[in-house]
Amino acid sequence: MSDNEGLVLELYDPDNTYTNQKRFDCENKTINKFVAGSLKKQVRQSLSQCFVLLDTTKNDRFIGFYTLSSFAIDAVMLDALSGGSLPSRIPCSRLIMLGVDKEYKKRGLGKLLMQSVIQKTILAAEQIGIYGLFLDADNNAYTFYIKHGFIALQEKSEPKPTPMFLHIDTMRASLTN
Repeated sequence: MSDNEGLVLELYDPDNTYTNQKRFDCENKTINKFVAGSLKKQVRQSLSQCFVLLDTTKNDRFIGFYTLSSFAIDAVMLDALSGGSLPSRIPCSRLIMLGVDKEYKKRGLGKLLMQSVIQKTILAAEQIGIYGLFLDADNNAYTFYIKHGFIALQEKSEPKPTPMFLHIDTMRASLTN
């Protein structure tokens, strides 16, 4: 049996009770607290959409997730990337949170979730204007996002998160490589 056999990524249902959701631990207190206490409410209020990674071999255990929302970024933040004039507010997707339970680390699941984020963003961009994907990277995740092609929009300054951006064309190119 491969390490990732029995894993399923699906749309999060706030009316469902997921095994281990309240005990989810990705070793980031902010993300853990969000999953245990705010995720259901945020999805119910349509503030974001969530996709959850489940281990079907362990009673559909909640082992990873990400949340996406629509967003608009100030064009000033993208001046160095745009190479031309842009409207004052740029439509994009926002990756709010992404996490993998510590018991499932080092199995490529963060990469799997990130690929899904990119695919969902590209699908949305086929329907509405989306210039790219924005996120605020936690310092421990900064290198992970750099490896996925994100560009820092300002210098990394701990302990504050670093705003980062991935252009839609870069996402499309990543799927063809």
